Amino acid sequence: MPYRIMVPLDGSAFAETALPVAYDLARRHGAGVHLVRVHQPSLPEVRSGGTSVHDPAFDLELEREGRRYLDVLLGRIEAHERARSATAHLRGPVLQSLTEYLGDHGIDLVVMTTHARGGLSRVWLGSVADGLVRQATVPILLLRPGRQSPSPSGTAPVFGRVLLPVDGGPAEERMVEHAIGVAGVSDVEYTLLRGVSEGALSVGPALPRRGADAGSRTQRATVQTILDLSAERLRSRGMRVKSQVVVNDHPAEGILRCAAEHDATLIAMATRSRGGLERLLLGSVADRVLRQAGIPLLLWNPGHLPMPAEAPALLQGMPAPATA
Repeated sequence: MPYRIMVPLDGSAFAETALPVAYDLARRHGAGVHLVRVHQPSLPEVRSGGTSVHDPAFDLELEREGRRYLDVLLGRIEAHERARSATAHLRGPVLQSLTEYLGDHGIDLVVMTTHARGGLSRVWLGSVADGLVRQATVPILLLRPGRQSPSPSGTAPVFGRVLLPVDGGPAEERMVEHAIGVAGVSDVEYTLLRGVSEGALSVGPALPRRGADAGSRTQRATVQTILDLSAERLRSRGMRVKSQVVVNDHPAEGILRCAAEHDATLIAMATRSRGGLERLLLGSVADRVLRQAGIPLLLWNPGHLPMPAEAPALLQGMPAPATA
């Protein structure tokens, strides 16, 4: 469960739309919220003739303005919010500064706003979100607000329908716990999604079409059975859980389509995995979901968790090695 939540801010009302969600989570878990802004010193301007111009006074004023912004924002929040708050104004490269802050202060969750116009916009928030998802090993909750920018006292969205793409790998259980920490259990419906490719369902010696179809149905039923066992374990904890197996050679497409079919309000997934959803490496599947989903995402980079060598290839959703 998150006990220290970081909200990166750039001084815009758009970035502040992450605050209601962050403080809702903070109240629920007794967590503290870290409001963080980074000042990246301006680079010297090189003019014609090769002369370099730098205005330290202007740079210092920008830094002071950033600190004033955090002070005013904290005052607004403390006027109505009982959850603990802390502010930090950092100096240096933005992504490096935020990543170091995560580790130095034991941050458990990042909540931030990012653009949803066809995916991440390559502006401050978009590039920072992209970089944090790639480098941080704590969950990142990316919100997709509408055009309106509510104040920090605005209403936080309710994640009532959560889509959880899973693969049976070592990151699965922790990803489920991260999702529960954000969405909760009461009045929340979870859908466990396991994807397999057509190739994984057609592994083996050449068979007549009827035999191949029967084998594919049997393999898919096996995957569904294993997924149902995972769902049942969660139901024993009082959770409402569905399970679904999709056959699709384009895993991101399967995830996005399933999210639309279930009217999901949150997609929670690991960004690095092996198996069921076709190597969820950022830059491929998770990257496409990140850029095309129009709903909030909870993304987690599990780093270098060991992969169980004994897991059957079929159950990992990958073609089995050829046998002699």
